[in-house]
Amino acid sequence: MPTYDFECNKCKKVYEKFVVYDETGKYKDLKCPFCKSKSKKKLLSPCNFSFANPEGTDRWNSESNGHDYRFQHNLPKVLNERQKAEEASHVGANPYNEINDLDHDQSWGEVK
Repeated sequence: MPTYDFECNKCKKVYEKFVVYDETGKYKDLKCPFCKSKSKKKLLSPCNFSFANPEGTDRWNSESNGHDYRFQHNLPKVLNERQKAEEASHVGANPYNEINDLDHDQSWGEVK
């Protein structure tokens, strides 16, 4: 069942309900949760859908190897590129300096 947005014609409040689609657009059994009026207007609301990878296909989701096709396909290439980049780098595998702000800060212990 889809979720629809409605506006009450009496109190003008907008509310959302999870109801079965009504071809007539009247939704007779639906009442405003604020004033209990049946007079309402159905508003345009966004629909929910996803542009995710297609499921159930061997190309994208391989059940046999337990990994995503793209991950399995690109992993050796990525690892090789990373190893070459680390070897060519002048900083090595860890480009970040060790920083200890708590013990070596210039303003340690000062309260302003």
